Amino acid sequence: MKNTLLIFFFFSSLNIYSQQKNNTEHFTVRVREEMGDLNRDGLQDKVILTMDTVDVQQPLKLQVFLLQSNRKLRLEFSSKEVFNPQYPNGKYGGDQVPSILIENGNLILYCEIKDVKEYYTFRYQNGKFELIQISKIVWDGKDTTTETKFDLVKGEKTEVSQLLGSEKKKKKKPTKIALKALPTLQNFRDPENQLE
Repeated sequence: MKNTLLIFFFFSSLNIYSQQKNNTEHFTVRVREEMGDLNRDGLQDKVILTMDTVDVQQPLKLQVFLLQSNRKLRLEFSSKEVFNPQYPNGKYGGDQVPSILIENGNLILYCEIKDVKEYYTFRYQNGKFELIQISKIVWDGKDTTTETKFDLVKGEKTEVSQLLGSEKKKKKKPTKIALKALPTLQNFRDPENQLE
């Protein structure tokens, strides 16, 4: 009986140890850090982008901290799902390490995948980061760049094409886009697919 009980405890503790080991994250490499006022309270908030270099895919984690009046940072948002890992399936996926900016109280995420540059602008309102604008710049590989802007507050999509080395721009008439609600950073994943 003692041996059976001892074996049971041994395997139970081994199972618990292996579960703890598998759940360990290693987001220890700080890739980007930006400071600025996101919630318009006059205090400097902080946005941090970290990478797990132990994981073969090298995933990225975005964290947003809001500075409180007692000068302590409160974690407002954290996700590993916002950006693609650097090495999906163990191979380089073509994504540059994203940049984060804080301008005019808005959080801007900049991503570059091959010849496509994307800017996502979020505002902090009602306890959420709402996506208010997407700007996508595409080079056709020859002589033209096209910038597509989605203004989600106005509900408009605008497209501007320009020949390289030329000041002349060809602008298409804005088209309306319909949204029931603004996408948020909490459910952010390829939002432009929902708008086209």
